[in-house]
Order: sequence, then C-alpha cells, then structure tokens
Amino acid sequence: MIRRAEPKDAPRISALLKQVLEVHAAVRPDMYRSGTQKYSEADVIKLLADPDCVLFVETDETDRTVGYAICFVHEIRDDGIIVGRRELYIDDLCVDECERKSGVGKRLFAHVKAYAKENGFDWITLNVWNDNVNALAFYRKMGLTERKTILEYRID
Repeated sequence: MIRRAEPKDAPRISALLKQVLEVHAAVRPDMYRSGTQKYSEADVIKLLADPDCVLFVETDETDRTVGYAICFVHEIRDDGIIVGRRELYIDDLCVDECERKSGVGKRLFAHVKAYAKENGFDWITLNVWNDNVNALAFYRKMGLTERKTILEYRID
C-alpha cells in the first residue's frame, strides 16, 4: 500500500536512507562518505511537517516501509526569460535492497506521477549519478529523459 508517510515511519525511512547513501558512496566515493546518511530520523520528522515536502511510503502487509519517495515542490517564477512552472522534484526514491526488482519502485513512481498530475505540476524532476546505472535504467524505463548535463573536471 502506498500512503503519505507518518512520524511512525521515520525510523524505517532513516534506515533506508543509509542504503541510499551506500549506493552513492559506491559510485562516487570522492563525494560521499560510507556510513553516513542524508537525513536523520529527526530530519525526516521535520520533513513531514514541511509544506513544500511530500513524502510517500510503500508498506508491506505488516505496515513495514519497503520504499519511499521524498519530493519537494519547486515553483519557478516567470521572469520574462524563464517560463514559470511548477515542478515536483524527487529528492530521493528508495526501495529496500531486499525488495528491489519487485515493482515497488515502479509503483512509487506511478504514485508520484499521479500526485503531480492531480496537483497541477508541469514536470517531475530529479538528479541521478551517471555511474548509478541501475537507477538510470529504472528512470529511463519510467519515461524520464535528460534535461541537462553537468560536466566536471577533477583537479588533481
């Protein structure tokens, strides 16, 4: 079942955030420290109260969170050069490593997409590391395409 996250989900979301960080640390050890995480359990609780954050969880039959999507509302103002729009930015989408390839991610993304459509968003956006080939393949399968490319040159 997919639903809006509640404070009771924060410990499990926090545990899944550690899994996400380890994926990032594996593909970009020059940028991410293994053993850390993006948001603490307390941070997750704060996000639940943030009006610009939408957090969905998929739970199993015991109400245990097996995946989540943390999304933020981005309002881009029309300034004469940039066309105004509303974007729902997926900050994080995670499926428990034991549940991957079971359809959880697909269902979560479909839920985010339906929410965006129902709430008048123009775009869904997200960032993904090029070396995270599994995530790239997943998002491409969901119909996402590249909007821009950020290039880097490492100074040794």
